[in-house]
Amino acid sequence: MALIPEEVRQQLKGRFETSLSGPVHLTVYTRPGSSRLILPTGVGCATCEDARQMAEALRDAAPEKIAMDVVDVTRDEERALNDGVPDVPTIAIASDSETGRIRFQGLATGTEFPALIDAIERVSRTEHGLSEQSVEALAKLTEPTEVMVFATPT
Repeated sequence: MALIPEEVRQQLKGRFETSLSGPVHLTVYTRPGSSRLILPTGVGCATCEDARQMAEALRDAAPEKIAMDVVDVTRDEERALNDGVPDVPTIAIASDSETGRIRFQGLATGTEFPALIDAIERVSRTEHGLSEQSVEALAKLTEPTEVMVFATPT
């Protein structure tokens, strides 16, 4: 069974036709061939293949707007570290091929999937969705700041 059912793929295609205006670049950081076996040393990736398939389905829903790159962290560990991606799977979203600053670590399914779609659409339209008050507060920051949002259905 496909990770994203055909009916949902068609809905995404229709939605992306109207909601995407600019290019989007997805970078999937994965550890291929590690199967679903997770060893005590942390070797293994239970959802890397699923994350890659999800990103491919998103790209295929709008191939003229969405490009995709896969980084095998076992072969290009230096790039993953330089990009600041310590864990797999990670899907990074950017408006070009540079390192995406919006990142989904783990498999963005269930309640996280709509947030992934929203992020792709906002990056394409170069909209951040923040209030004017938030933009003003962020402009006052003088040090690099990392914001992490944790989502869980529980």
